[in-house]
Amino acid sequence: MHAGAPPAFALIRVRRGEPRPTDQDFLDALAEDRKRLSLPAANGSAEFETAGPYAITVDGDDLDEYVAWER
Repeated sequence: MHAGAPPAFALIRVRRGEPRPTDQDFLDALAEDRKRLSLPAANGSAEFETAGPYAITVDGDDLDEYVAWER
């Protein structure tokens, strides 16, 4: 992680029962969060943690939600 920079955080939702997002999906979502917050780009491969899936329903759609954050 970057010294002094806050860690990126991302939520990824897929339809319930679909496969877990790939590590690259998580890295892409974290990179998008860094961009959205005007944080510097990660140098090299970022270390991250994930949690989930958490079953949620949004507007009648049954989804699995995953959380990713940089370490």
